[in-house]
Amino acid sequence: MKLRLTQNPDEQYGSRVEELTTDGMIIAMPMRKGYPVMLAQGHSFTGQLIIDGIVYQFTSTLLSKKLHPIPVWVVSLPSEIKKVQLRSFVRTSAMIPVQFKLVLPQANQPGVTAGVDNPTFSVQTKDISGGGIQIVTRQAFDIGSKGQLAIDIPDSGIILAMGEVVRVEQPQLENQVFWIGIKFTEIQERDRSKLIKYIFKKQLEQRQKGV
Repeated sequence: MKLRLTQNPDEQYGSRVEELTTDGMIIAMPMRKGYPVMLAQGHSFTGQLIIDGIVYQFTSTLLSKKLHPIPVWVVSLPSEIKKVQLRSFVRTSAMIPVQFKLVLPQANQPGVTAGVDNPTFSVQTKDISGGGIQIVTRQAFDIGSKGQLAIDIPDSGIILAMGEVVRVEQPQLENQVFWIGIKFTEIQERDRSKLIKYIFKKQLEQRQKGV
């Protein structure tokens, strides 16, 4: 997986991800005109990674250098990840617990019973992106239904968002299971960054395994 690294806006260096570890990444030592790029241990740099045609910019820190069997940098896992190419968010398969609290119409509207609590459904995601999620449920929701999402991101905790149902699929008619596409209508950017960081990590792991 190719990388572009920068130390200032006028200089970019090519690299690639060699290995993903629990604590960081191992990347090919960046070169400049045939010589290794000089960066002191503990210093940060900016990188860009292209996943499925979408460019993500991130910050990382040089932890150490190794020369054998090939010259590499050991760097921290990416932080401050943001999408820098205006295209749709990359989507990845993931099973993550979600609480979906449906927001019912106001009780003074025709056909709505007063005093009914907004129901909450415990579901799991089928796939996720920075712009929304797809959940698997036995409950069919109407297109346009709105609710609050509490998404339990591994190693990051629960993030909250408001969402709207935009797609309903029933892949197997004999099984009462639905795939529900929900787009985010409200989400804090810091929470979106946590979600994208998790997706980024999942993509690297999948490519590491050849998935």
